[in-house]
Amino acid sequence: MHRLGLLMRVSFDSNAWEKIFDPADSNWTPIRAGLTKNQIEGFISEATFRIEAIRKTERAAYFSEPRMQVQFPLSVVERNGKPYVHFMTIGPDDAQHPGLPERQLAKLTSALHANARIMRTASWLGLPSPPEIGDPALFAQTAYCDSEREQRQIDALARIEARGVGRAAFEAAGGWQGAGGAPLDEKRFRKACAEWADGELVAAHIAYRNDILCTDDQGRAAGRSILDPTNRAWLTAEFGVQFATLDELLSQIRA
Repeated sequence: MHRLGLLMRVSFDSNAWEKIFDPADSNWTPIRAGLTKNQIEGFISEATFRIEAIRKTERAAYFSEPRMQVQFPLSVVERNGKPYVHFMTIGPDDAQHPGLPERQLAKLTSALHANARIMRTASWLGLPSPPEIGDPALFAQTAYCDSEREQRQIDALARIEARGVGRAAFEAAGGWQGAGGAPLDEKRFRKACAEWADGELVAAHIAYRNDILCTDDQGRAAGRSILDPTNRAWLTAEFGVQFATLDELLSQIRA
């Protein structure tokens, strides 16, 4: 499981890591063991917890508008001999995130104990983060400066959205007043939220320079998707993204 003497770095889609760390599913024990023994490095997208952790039945209401917090912390300084300055800060209101579902939290805890780490995704001002991932130590560290990773992520996201997938699908479905404020088709909107999370996962995978993106999602349920065959081919040609299903990853580990 080495590439030129380095560990294989694997980004896991939610449909992959939640199976791996499901205590009732013993099919993926070798993958769990590989992570625990540091034979492979595992990474989970932060968007899983900021977007997909919201229950499907609650997504239309939750994502209908950005959940932002505006603060006016008072600081007094001198400027031109006069005391004043009022600073304003704007960011996501993390207190509005309902928290992770119990089953997902149990799987995340198991994943973290097996040395998996979370990849940061785009810092959307209106997208709260759950308290369960508030510890910076849970996030992956890079050998290069964060500004390099962030710029790669921004560039990848822009190109993904330009293809009408990822977050572009969320906006097209009416999210955050997208689609001209058109009424929401709730079923379409739920899928669009998952598509947004998939776009964030792919961009993070590219930005963190990981080796394999492990997913069992073929992009069929969403219609046009960043994980459909056409966009997979584009991602491989443009960014060198290599995909593997859980079964394919298991075969590589056993080889």
